[in-house]
Amino acid sequence: MAGLLGMAVMETETAWPEARLALKASQCCVGACNQMVAAGFSNRPLCLDHFLDVSVEEMESRSQCLKTKPFDAQEIDAFRKFLTVCAEQATALSEWPEFNDSPAKPRLLQILHLISQWNRRLRRSPRLTASVPVWLRREDLRHTWEEETWTSTVSRHGAGFVCRHSVDVNGTVVLCRRDKGSRVQARVVYSRFDAEGRRHIGVELLDADDFWGLAETSSSSQEISSIAS
Repeated sequence: MAGLLGMAVMETETAWPEARLALKASQCCVGACNQMVAAGFSNRPLCLDHFLDVSVEEMESRSQCLKTKPFDAQEIDAFRKFLTVCAEQATALSEWPEFNDSPAKPRLLQILHLISQWNRRLRRSPRLTASVPVWLRREDLRHTWEEETWTSTVSRHGAGFVCRHSVDVNGTVVLCRRDKGSRVQARVVYSRFDAEGRRHIGVELLDADDFWGLAETSSSSQEISSIAS
């Protein structure tokens, strides 16, 4: 499995759009597995179980690598392409009548859910450490609040904060810069607590271009993680 996974990383992943009949005539290439081929990466045939195993291992491996590196657009693009290939094949397999009653059907749906999550978490731009003073607001007729806070990280498309109020993932908040008075709406993409019990949230900006003025940011700013955590 490890050898196959390594080769999948090194080679370009390609989907096999008309491969069903051809694949059914061959066997999985992993070890002594003699199961019917269902899908594959880099022209390496895999049975259903090994396709599921390799997909999850590869997603976890690539995401962990991105977490430990500065923003890398090429690696993010390669990960997106890999996710696209996984999604295409998992979707096709989930629609095969042969797998309707298979115990693997829930795993195929889980793979599609994971792919959706990773696509949302992959960053579109570098994230920088920066402390920008803001008012963070929730504007809702049923529950409105406002607090003063500072960004911990910013990117062209989002930001991270410590937040004292409860927020819903996928909910909408408003950011107002205390230094410039500019305002933007944002979608909450994550909410979690650190070891000290502080709530950290990450947001995606919805209607602003270069809200943080990153074009003016010093090149000495520290770039961190390509994954929204």
